[in-house]
Amino acid sequence: MAADKRIIIGCDNAVNLTAVLDSMKETTLFLHNIITATRPSDITGLVRSFEPHLLILCFRNNQSVLDDLNANGKKIPIPVFCLTGKWENETLSWNKNNIVFTCPLEHIYNSEYLHFRINSVFLLIADTYKKARDSNHTSSSTLNNQPANSRNLSRYVMELDQKTEMLLKVKDRIANLHSKAEGHTKAELMSIINLIKMSGNNHDLWGDFKLFFEETDPEFLPLLSKKFPFLTPIDLKYCCYLKMNMTNDDIKKIFGISLESVRTHKYRLKKKMSLAKNDDLRNYLRSVA
Repeated sequence: MAADKRIIIGCDNAVNLTAVLDSMKETTLFLHNIITATRPSDITGLVRSFEPHLLILCFRNNQSVLDDLNANGKKIPIPVFCLTGKWENETLSWNKNNIVFTCPLEHIYNSEYLHFRINSVFLLIADTYKKARDSNHTSSSTLNNQPANSRNLSRYVMELDQKTEMLLKVKDRIANLHSKAEGHTKAELMSIINLIKMSGNNHDLWGDFKLFFEETDPEFLPLLSKKFPFLTPIDLKYCCYLKMNMTNDDIKKIFGISLESVRTHKYRLKKKMSLAKNDDLRNYLRSVA
């Protein structure tokens, strides 16, 4: 297989995910072309952003992911390889236009078995999938038509979001231990919690993101700042994320705030820019540069 094949692996079990990744080592794929996700809710966004050549699902409930991908009557644009448990073998269903393969979850620890089946999927669809991608290229979405740097930027933000979320989970677990600890141990745990909080609020993360964003869209921030010199640094961050077509939920996670706060800030941005109530803020920001 070609080295540029991209695979998204969705799995909510760490042991199973490790087994799938181990089987991928047997292929000629480079592991840096594999994107992993542990939440079913992340799959649709990842598929839209990275246009993978194959989606591997190993969730407790694969059906919900297939339904989400097929929402609003849309066809899943890529082949899907589902690792199914006994509880799902007979009930898993999908749209007649989808390309879905299934494999019993019980074989997940047989890396050779899994490797050959995944490889067979690629061999089977290689020619037809390439033709389909080429024919649909002119009608692909704005996000999919963006240059590689823009897709890399989206991936950077998602990876940053995942790391931040993992830090928060670790902080919560340490906080639970802190309530049960005593003396010196209790003080050390609190120190670790504070370090994690500081890491989550690290302003260097925005600096890194800003440099990456400016490589992709060098005119956007200067033009926006010139047109609206009263915008705050937080306002500019929001504008960048919205320009990237990030959802309210994505922005909520990055800032660590509520959805209501995200909506409120967007409303205030529209007022600062003197936009009408019915004007779409995202569309306006796309027109800036």
